[in-house]
Amino acid sequence: MKFGICVYNWEPFSYTPKIFGELALESEALGYDSFFITDHFLRPHAPKDMKREQNATIEAWTLLSHLAAKTKTVKLGTCVTPMPLRKPEVLAKMVATVDILSEGRVILGVGAGWDRPEFEAYGEWHSDGERVQMTKEGIELVRKLWTEDVVNYDGNFFKAKNVVLEPKPVQKGGPPIWLGAIHDKMLKMTGDLADAWFPGRAVGATVEHYAYAVPKIKEQANKVGRKQPMLALMGYFSQPSEKLGLEGIGTIDKAPEMIQKYRDLGCEYIAAMFAPVTRFKEMMRSFAKDVVPSFS
Repeated sequence: MKFGICVYNWEPFSYTPKIFGELALESEALGYDSFFITDHFLRPHAPKDMKREQNATIEAWTLLSHLAAKTKTVKLGTCVTPMPLRKPEVLAKMVATVDILSEGRVILGVGAGWDRPEFEAYGEWHSDGERVQMTKEGIELVRKLWTEDVVNYDGNFFKAKNVVLEPKPVQKGGPPIWLGAIHDKMLKMTGDLADAWFPGRAVGATVEHYAYAVPKIKEQANKVGRKQPMLALMGYFSQPSEKLGLEGIGTIDKAPEMIQKYRDLGCEYIAAMFAPVTRFKEMMRSFAKDVVPSFS
């Protein structure tokens, strides 16, 4: 089983951006496999009366290009990029560039997006079914751009004419695509297209849902003749006294127990976040020392 770190791209970190580099380098030194950044333009789960400053974010892929220059071995990615919020050709170019700068260490985490205020502010809101279709088309187009010399694509939402993406990513075939998804249509897409399933505990990936989803993903992958996507999970571990606004995987003292429940269902990869934020680095260190070795 492998472990990575996930850090959110909103405040307070967004007002002290040097912390991202410090945490990425610390993750690398501690032996974590990856360092993920959440990808939001506005802070998710935001109450209506939230102050303007609380919506402060750092753009994820720009930040990852910076981290690519600072780190040497740790993988870098997003958890997760809302595919319908960016033009796929532009996203493909951004991700390819970071893969080149990092010498092949990028993971593209994607999802259909769900935060309506963010879409209305930075793009256009579409129905659930439309966002699912946009995500499918986006993945198809991105992969074509990473692997073909000249790309033409005619989807319902995305179209491309004589697009050239050079230089190609370092990773052959392009960076792996990990799909954050919990609903049935997205689970099917995971089996059809994704290299890994990467759901978030905060948005519904409970142990019970994991048990429900894994057979569906496996069945779909078998149906279309694909290798089964790797099974992963992202989520918070908190101090026992910490009250989270979001659902976490569990408290830090119960981490081995909770991780084992997911592992028993096939989970092979955990991207961990920690709360409270003031103890993030301390908890990241203790997790590497006290929890990770139990699953080596």
